[in-house]
Amino acid sequence: MLTAREPRRETTQLIVDRLWSVSDVAADGYETRLPSGRVQIIFSLSGIPLREHDPGDPQGAPRRGPLQLFQGPTTLPCRIWCKPQVLACGASFQPGGAGALFGPIDGTTDRAIDLARFWGDDAARLREELRHLKTHEARLERLETEIEQRISNVSAARVLARAMERLRAGLAIKDVCRELELSPHMFRKLFVRNVGMTPKHYLKIERFRTAITRLTPVASLSVLAFDADYSDQSHMTREVKHFASMTPGHLRTSVRPYAGHVRDPRR
Repeated sequence: MLTAREPRRETTQLIVDRLWSVSDVAADGYETRLPSGRVQIIFSLSGIPLREHDPGDPQGAPRRGPLQLFQGPTTLPCRIWCKPQVLACGASFQPGGAGALFGPIDGTTDRAIDLARFWGDDAARLREELRHLKTHEARLERLETEIEQRISNVSAARVLARAMERLRAGLAIKDVCRELELSPHMFRKLFVRNVGMTPKHYLKIERFRTAITRLTPVASLSVLAFDADYSDQSHMTREVKHFASMTPGHLRTSVRPYAGHVRDPRR
């Protein structure tokens, strides 16, 4: 069972995209987590360590992870162990939002880091509190409260939220810079420091995410490519293969238990 919602507090809405809590006693096997371009914090509440494969070596041995994890913004697909989904919760941050809690994140892209590196003993303390709560909603409320209490300077997040809105509306990067009264150099520096990648790379991931949400078994790939602003179907196929390590045809018939996750039939 998955419970997910947007934050309810105004300041947290600027920082956090989604809060989620999952419980699945039958969780096992592996999934491919597709790139989202977003930071996540994840708590394994079952005592089962979080494990994932090196994105550069998806067939290698999985790395044993901590019980509370900071996942840097993802630009590559990554094979992950499903077992911690027996009981887990976490938060996905708005692009550019995580810096209000963690500072510059440009060195964390595609890296999984013990949350204790940022929060010290408080990371394990919070995990224990979340573990003892009885409902998904109680966990989401406690997690949102913790995040809100840790928010510091939101000035960069506010600027980037405005930039994201304009970029998603189709405005060119140079026009966004002009609207924000920032030079292209300063905008790129602000973006990389707080989002973890360049604006162009981020927009490619957003286009990929848009495409896969519409990728159903009956979807026309040529129409989908046009609707997602790819130059043609071949262009979309190349980018989907890059970001998902599989073709659009394979991806659209795959089992996707949660948004951005593809069930792996291998064990």
